[in-house]
Amino acid sequence: CVNFDLHGDMSPSSVSIVDPDAMVEVARTTTGPMPHGSRLSSDGSRHYSCAMMSDELFELDAGTFEVLRRLHLDDGTGGIARRRSDGHHTAVTKPTWVQPHPDGKRVFVCLNGSAQVVEVNLKDWEVTRRLPTAKAPYNLEVSPDGELLVVTHKGAASIGVWDLDKAEEVARIPTTRRITHGVVVSPDGKYAFVSSEGIGGEPGSLDVISLTDLKRVASVDLGLQAGGIAFWKMEKRVR
Repeated sequence: CVNFDLHGDMSPSSVSIVDPDAMVEVARTTTGPMPHGSRLSSDGSRHYSCAMMSDELFELDAGTFEVLRRLHLDDGTGGIARRRSDGHHTAVTKPTWVQPHPDGKRVFVCLNGSAQVVEVNLKDWEVTRRLPTAKAPYNLEVSPDGELLVVTHKGAASIGVWDLDKAEEVARIPTTRRITHGVVVSPDGKYAFVSSEGIGGEPGSLDVISLTDLKRVASVDLGLQAGGIAFWKMEKRVR
């Protein structure tokens, strides 16, 4: 769990490691200011997160909980967070989410402040591709077959669906509510489930996107400010 510290000084915060059986925090690893996103590699050996206000990507050893590597993410023109004279950072790219690819060779990171998703090669630990997005990309998910990338646009009330082989956005689909937040793809790769916050007294919403037809096929209202989302499991129906 990343500990997003929204209050006080813009100092480095942390990632908490929790034993889910005992519901006990077993370790806390310091990363950067305003950490965002939390994903494990497919083999469970590495953990990835971002520090929104220092423009950094972090890789942790999931066994020892230590920081192995950090990568400063610029905007392609050299723009990167700077520490001001008062000790605070002025962030540029503001990374908000990271998602490992199923092939274990790369991760994708949303640069909320730069309207980009970047692909990071894990062997060389460097940015290899930049995908321009709509305003304020926030969250993302790769389909289980590794072919599609689904990106939520928190500042554009939409999601983008990308063909990763072609590096091409194949669809941009409006969401029911204006502040698009979380996304998860079903294990069979057929649907994306997208949560959106409401504004003021608006309810949040859950939109279901067909990744075959590339359109919204269902929506349901949720509680206020719906945020993160996860998929439990799929089971065959017993007749």
